[in-house]
Amino acid sequence: MLQSKPKILAISGGISSTSYNKKILHTLKQNFSQECDMIMYDQIAEFPFFVSGVSDEETPEIIKSFLREIERADGILICSPEYVFSIPGVLKNALEWVVSSVVFTDKPVALITAASVGEKAHESLLLVLKTIGAKLSEKTNLLVSGVKGKVSVDGEITDEVTKQFVRNLIIDFIDSLKTNSLD
Repeated sequence: MLQSKPKILAISGGISSTSYNKKILHTLKQNFSQECDMIMYDQIAEFPFFVSGVSDEETPEIIKSFLREIERADGILICSPEYVFSIPGVLKNALEWVVSSVVFTDKPVALITAASVGEKAHESLLLVLKTIGAKLSEKTNLLVSGVKGKVSVDGEITDEVTKQFVRNLIIDFIDSLKTNSLD
């Protein structure tokens, strides 16, 4: 059981300055700063393309740093759009870099897919996260379809039902990190 606020590493699959997903994460960081320490990880666009079979010595320092950040975090929060009915390439590339490690094995992960539709990306992300050993729960994954009608351009969730779903997801995730029991 954690004695202090849980440390959550937040990763956005949308990397543009206008990304709804990035703005949602910033809003969550502000709104839940008393309950957790949320660290925004925003370097995935700088990652080189994943190459299988790279030795530890050949692994770029930015990737080693990313793996250390994942290890240090109590949990990971991913918020991602859907691009061409799939996971954004930059997020998929970042997740591919962890395949040969065990940093995601039993690591609690919460997932929000916020997109126009999002079903295919959400399904793909859940499959990838399960494949790399992430600890997932029905309570801590959420698909937000029609994001532009539910979230303002500054990242504020304007749809009351969506706001409650996101709030419940974050509270359940933080509580599970405190008790070490993601169900």
